[in-house]
Amino acid sequence: MTFEEARNLLAQMRAAKRRANMLKARIADLESDAESIRSALGGEGFPTGSSIRSRVEELAIRIEAEREKHIAALEEYFAIEDKLSFAIDTLTPDEKEIILMFYLDGKRNWQIGNCVGYEIRNVQYIKKRAIEKIAQKL
Repeated sequence: MTFEEARNLLAQMRAAKRRANMLKARIADLESDAESIRSALGGEGFPTGSSIRSRVEELAIRIEAEREKHIAALEEYFAIEDKLSFAIDTLTPDEKEIILMFYLDGKRNWQIGNCVGYEIRNVQYIKKRAIEKIAQKL
């Protein structure tokens, strides 16, 4: 993998993490809605096939389909995370901290420098070196 590909993958992971957090909240909402609908249906499961009898049942089926779509998107995020996790674990503690602060926490180089006690150019150098290592591992 090239340096640019590794850097793009790290950026995708940050975006995917934000999306995953939104999806988790949406799934929780859907599961709450689904529970309300199950109660309205007398505790029965969701109807399937051509046995749709009411708008409530149609809504239940749409909720379940949306929940499954969101779960698939979460699995995509976890796949990206797994791919990078191995490579990130091979970094030095400083490299790992800087990469995670930049790509997962969304901190700027100067903020990272303040946290870890390095000048901005050192943060940039360590981050570049870490991305090169990640590219080699992938």
